[in-house]
Amino acid sequence: MKYIGNALKYMFKNFIFIFPFALIPSYFFAFALDIPSLEAIVDKIVAADAEFSFSLIFNGFSLINGGRWYIAAISFVFMAIFTPLLLAFIEKHMRIGSRSFKGLLKRINYNFLSTFVFLVISLAIYELWALISSGLVFAAVLLFGGVARIVIVAVISLGMVLLLAYIFSLLWLWLPCLQITGYNFGDALAFSSQIAGGKRGAIFLSLLIPYVAGAVLALAVVGICAAYDIIVPVFVFIEIIFILLFLYFCAHMYAVYFDAAGEEREDLKKRY
Repeated sequence: MKYIGNALKYMFKNFIFIFPFALIPSYFFAFALDIPSLEAIVDKIVAADAEFSFSLIFNGFSLINGGRWYIAAISFVFMAIFTPLLLAFIEKHMRIGSRSFKGLLKRINYNFLSTFVFLVISLAIYELWALISSGLVFAAVLLFGGVARIVIVAVISLGMVLLLAYIFSLLWLWLPCLQITGYNFGDALAFSSQIAGGKRGAIFLSLLIPYVAGAVLALAVVGICAAYDIIVPVFVFIEIIFILLFLYFCAHMYAVYFDAAGEEREDLKKRY
């Protein structure tokens, strides 16, 4: 819980400075989601009905849905632009205590490639995970019935979410290592694994808990808005959830790095 607290504290304490970086990517992300599929999933969950089609399952897991893939692509492009700027701001603030936008545009030249590669790899991992997860859940739907189907689908879904969090816990410090140490991709990955050491469990939980909380909250919002035929607020709420998760994970990445590497954070020092 330490890492969750550190990331949330940084996010809310500096929210006015960092939330502009998340506005445009989150807008297109919320617009790209297949809300009708999410509504159908919520309806089936509420009705304890685990008879899902493969397309419904995949649209629920995936970030890139067939009909709106181009909007998801636009969201990714803006994320590739704003994420290196946000990470540069966070790094500068934590490393030297300066909460300033000065020099960020110059920093994007240094951060862009490493951030872009990390985002592409992360998206590829996530979409492959979504495909495999959907296949496993759909297989359970075909093979089992009744209560057994509900239980097995729930167990598979939970197990795959745990696997996803574990995979990202192995890669999580790679990007800050690339950007702070200047190592090449291989050396940075090795160094990130080394400094993570015995903190792997804490990193895993601090990735898992917010992701699950965000997903559950999003489904709850979709379900409530659908029940009362509310259209616009569901989009707004989804965007807010994504903004919070986006800022949390970026702040979390660097907060964990500074702690794992044993580097002192200048932003935590009191200024008199």
